[in-house]
Amino acid sequence: MTLSEIQQSFYSRTFDIEAISNLLAGVAIIAVLIIAYLIFTTIRGRRIRYKPHGSVTDEKQIWEIFHKAFEQRRPFEVQIQADAGRRRPTIRCSPEYMGQHSLTVEINGLHKLSDRWLNRAVMVFFRVRIGKLFTYYTFASRIGSIHMPRQGVCHITLPLPSSLENRQKRAFLRITPPHDLILGAALWSGKNMPEPELLTEITNWPQPTLLFLPNQIQQVHLLDISAGGIRLSIANPVVRGHNLEFFLTEQLIIMLDLFAPEQDKRLRFWLLCRIQNIWREYASRDIHIGLQFKAWGRPKEVADYGEQAGGIEWLRLSPSLEVEPMGNWIMRRHLELFREASPEDELEERATT
Repeated sequence: MTLSEIQQSFYSRTFDIEAISNLLAGVAIIAVLIIAYLIFTTIRGRRIRYKPHGSVTDEKQIWEIFHKAFEQRRPFEVQIQADAGRRRPTIRCSPEYMGQHSLTVEINGLHKLSDRWLNRAVMVFFRVRIGKLFTYYTFASRIGSIHMPRQGVCHITLPLPSSLENRQKRAFLRITPPHDLILGAALWSGKNMPEPELLTEITNWPQPTLLFLPNQIQQVHLLDISAGGIRLSIANPVVRGHNLEFFLTEQLIIMLDLFAPEQDKRLRFWLLCRIQNIWREYASRDIHIGLQFKAWGRPKEVADYGEQAGGIEWLRLSPSLEVEPMGNWIMRRHLELFREASPEDELEERATT
């Protein structure tokens, strides 16, 4: 084919302008959508990037979180701020009323709080169950008002915060028990664990694996305790001498005798625990074990005619996964420690029965 024939063929062709315009329109629409998506993701990424990590600042979201906490009846731990180097008392509170700009809580274990605590800075800790997991929050606030709606009941009101920190306070009402208030402890583990069907009858249990009796036997030590768990230490010679082995998620039973000075009596707890973590001290090779409470037991009630019923009554944890009587005992120890350090700022505690 000659050059003139090729030119003639090219000039004689016709193009479907309508088909081409539809194709171009489709390409343009796709390009616009892609550009819009890129702009949207960029703006969204910038918002996430510059949002303070672990904080909630949206007013509606904050209100919904508090609403869930009140709906689930979650306790609030109110830690009163103090000068540097001084202990900070922590009061345990129950949700009472939630307003549009404030929340009111009832103090557990206190009948009265002096007006000199008004406007005192506090840190508040609480948690909310979302699905099967707990989310922990904390915020800074001030005691806005103190009032007693009826005899023996004390309420405090706190302004709703403008932001919440999303984090777990691991020292959440956790203390090292005073030595003079630990009357004894025993631990069952491994082959010494009682059979499930024998849990209510302690007379049929094997001998404890380890014991703690003040000034006598100290095979296990209590490092700290909270309403939801306990941390133990076992010396390396004891571990080796008893051929002890511990594994994550393994279950243990601890019998713990604590003294309650305000009631002048012994408090005995049986605690079914699960091992959460295990680690060895580098220098001493001692084992430290972190335990989470799964259930708790107490001596059965007195039977008819004044005779002891015997055995153990096992109970579930509270909705906040805590041993409530243990939490009350720990709270009182917090307040006592603060009073010892600062008698002039003593909280006016009135023990509940």
